[in-house]
Amino acid sequence: MRNFSKTKIIATIGPSSWDKNTIEEMYDNGMEIARINASFANQNEIERVTKTLREVSPRIAIMLDTQGTKLRVVDVNKEIRVEGKVSLSSANQSVSNSIKISYPDLHNTITRNTKIFLDDGTIELTVEDIKGSEIICNVLQPGILKPNKTVNIPEIDLNFPVFTEKDEEDIRTAIENKLDFICVSFVRNAQDILYAQELIKGTNIKIIAKIENRTGLENFDEILEKTDGIMIARGDLGVETPLENIPIIQKQMIFKCRSVGKPVIVATQMLESMRENTNPTRAEVSDVANAVMDGADTLMLSAETSTGKNPIQAVKTMAEIAKNTENVMQLTTIYGRTSCSREVDEICRSVAVLSESIPLKGIVVISDQEDTIGSITRHRPNVPIWSISSSISRIRQDLLYRGVKTYHIKDLPDDRDESTLLAIQTIYTHGELDLGDKIAIISGSSIKNKDSDIILEITTIKDILNQ
Repeated sequence: MRNFSKTKIIATIGPSSWDKNTIEEMYDNGMEIARINASFANQNEIERVTKTLREVSPRIAIMLDTQGTKLRVVDVNKEIRVEGKVSLSSANQSVSNSIKISYPDLHNTITRNTKIFLDDGTIELTVEDIKGSEIICNVLQPGILKPNKTVNIPEIDLNFPVFTEKDEEDIRTAIENKLDFICVSFVRNAQDILYAQELIKGTNIKIIAKIENRTGLENFDEILEKTDGIMIARGDLGVETPLENIPIIQKQMIFKCRSVGKPVIVATQMLESMRENTNPTRAEVSDVANAVMDGADTLMLSAETSTGKNPIQAVKTMAEIAKNTENVMQLTTIYGRTSCSREVDEICRSVAVLSESIPLKGIVVISDQEDTIGSITRHRPNVPIWSISSSISRIRQDLLYRGVKTYHIKDLPDDRDESTLLAIQTIYTHGELDLGDKIAIISGSSIKNKDSDIILEITTIKDILNQ
């Protein structure tokens, strides 16, 4: 039986981790969701990695992170040292000895003294002069620039479409391969989410909005209303906004996501030093622990597992930090409406509170109403939440929520008593329950044509299995 932290772990798959044995070991050490970063992958790679992941386990949820219409460095094929003075130009301009970037006619948009940041702010430039299509910059913070890295210009709003042609091709590949999540990069407003949802219409894929620019931050509430989940992408966000604001922004966004029962992911540089080292820094351990205490559903590893030297150890370390932190956390009920009915929200809050006053082993949810899980887990109960569904995509998507374990029952009966018995037998045979354990069960109404999940029952395992 896999027994890891309640806080879920996403691991990015890349050259360091895309072989089958490494994926198996990451899965065995706590990875629940695998991320494919389309910024560094084409359609063939998406298909190949997806096939390997499905071979390891059909239970692994797979997330495609779109490249997005972000300003990026292009035509840099190897690492280069950026220092002193540098010249920038658009990819469609024939300026020799310049670093090419992916925004057409940037020289017509930018002004002198504008600050430009490369690679999540590790390299800082300021514009000294503009000569024709050439932008001459002083390097304030030198560094090593790698291929395809991001370019941030916080002082200027650039007019980008929601998706590039590559993004739309990648999304079609995700649909064909039945991936579980698509992350929309650089989301600015609710319209971006609606456009993405139109592209995946008719599928079971869920949309995750990445918050990583000032506009997305300003429009967070409207984005949250339309999306299926949020990723706090602290890399670009830390360049677009003052660094000292990031911890506060993180807490505020997590609280808002919890209030409406939608999963929230904390991402970027969580165990960055483990790209090279077998152990994290003390500050990184604190960062991971604080994200857990803030109430995040999911934590994400990026370069640590995609290109780092210690992908398996990074997953194991994050799981250990999260599990140790969870041992001292207490239930915190939260108010606010989810997309469930008021009755369901109240039942979910009540069962979370009951789990503290009654010695419940866990909470079983047998429901076709997807948002019931979000309504319960937002209160962060300290007992497991078992999600039972006949949909394989549903049980993978529920893995994004904190504290949720999932079981797939292909032929789940419509009869409530039969489905309850089969669900408990399944959990019991996996060694997670004993006969004397007491559980809470939330299930759909037995009244015909009533689709609200309004039945809550407290019972013991032996009473169910000895029917």
